[in-house]
Amino acid sequence: RRVLFRSVYPQIDPQHPATLSRRVLHDILRWEWGYDGVVITDALMMKAIFERYGYARAAVMAIQAGADMILAQGSLAEQGASIDALRDALSAGELTLAQCQQASARLDRLAMAYPVRHEDYAGARRAQDHQLMERAWAAGLTALRGARPPARNAPVRVLVQSQVPTDGVCEAGPSGAQLAELFQGFSDARIDFVDDLRNLDWSTIPADGRTNIVASTHRMRYGQAVQDWQPDLHLVLWNPLQALDLPVPTIVTWGHADGALQALRSWLEGRLLPSARAPVDLEPTRRQAFPGG
Repeated sequence: RRVLFRSVYPQIDPQHPATLSRRVLHDILRWEWGYDGVVITDALMMKAIFERYGYARAAVMAIQAGADMILAQGSLAEQGASIDALRDALSAGELTLAQCQQASARLDRLAMAYPVRHEDYAGARRAQDHQLMERAWAAGLTALRGARPPARNAPVRVLVQSQVPTDGVCEAGPSGAQLAELFQGFSDARIDFVDDLRNLDWSTIPADGRTNIVASTHRMRYGQAVQDWQPDLHLVLWNPLQALDLPVPTIVTWGHADGALQALRSWLEGRLLPSARAPVDLEPTRRQAFPGG
């Protein structure tokens, strides 16, 4: 068995989320309920923990509270900081050897009960699964309001955010460089990188005859920020509700995994005809139902 906590219960512990609460993990879960299984934290990169405690301190607090394993995501450096923090806490006496040994024993029991089989996931099986996922992403590509790909010899301008870092709620989005790769087959594609697409001033876009394409690679809604925008095409790779914010021809990929990007590239190059229908109403007449995002 395993338990994963992330919520805040102010009547039990008004100071800490359950992941870091000794009152929740040790007093209630371990002693009152008698649970002796594995406790794994939620991601320590989540906003409520990372912004208040940081990776390193949160890792130590979680083990002190009664967790057995921390979920330290982020870069290798950030993951390493969590490991270093645990090592330093043990040396400084903030964590006891008995606590660490007990957590290790629980993890060992879990590993014995559910052994991992190290199989080489490659060859024909991997290729078949990869092809299946590619077909699924392609089948989900959705065109709205008569969206059509620009001619590959036409001059186009792609407006895309250069980077979409994690915000502590969701993972990082695709980079501007990844979007630029989708237009390698175009003879005259200009990629304009912006720091934050929501702050784009449309009056700065030159009227030079290029087909203007906005690529939304973040999760936030635009609200009134785009009321003056006039793109010829909108590529929505994250939040499908962004299609409500711009009443223009739109392609929705429903995600930005490799298969989604490949399906979008196939459509841009005229090799894929979108056949999916949106499971929710994404027509701009509904935008008043979503004021401001």
